[in-house]
Amino acid sequence: MKRIAILLLLSSALCFAGEVTLTKSAVLRTERSMVSLKAGTVVELLNRDEKTLTVRYGKITGTVPATSIAGAAAETVKKEEPAPAPIPPRGATTNYGKAVEKAKENAGKHDKNVVKPNDEILP
Repeated sequence: MKRIAILLLLSSALCFAGEVTLTKSAVLRTERSMVSLKAGTVVELLNRDEKTLTVRYGKITGTVPATSIAGAAAETVKKEEPAPAPIPPRGATTNYGKAVEKAKENAGKHDKNVVKPNDEILP
């Protein structure tokens, strides 16, 4: 009788699901549906995989990405690569775009050529 009680206790301890809080919004995917979960939602963690977590939210059981909780995000985050250099602006390809660029150039030239009166007294 003691052995059965010990086995029941051990099996219930192993089957007990831990609760975790999502740190990022995630999509809970089941076989037939998808549920959007917001950051801060508390779910029961049933199983942990390398890239996914099996969780239960209410009566729905499904998978979410492992990066949606803080502990898994820290484990799976790789070194961030530096941001790529910004793409240089390309020239206009349409007639309208070329006309706009030409108008901007002409406005700049006009501003440079405008005579600005001085406050000095002429001789």
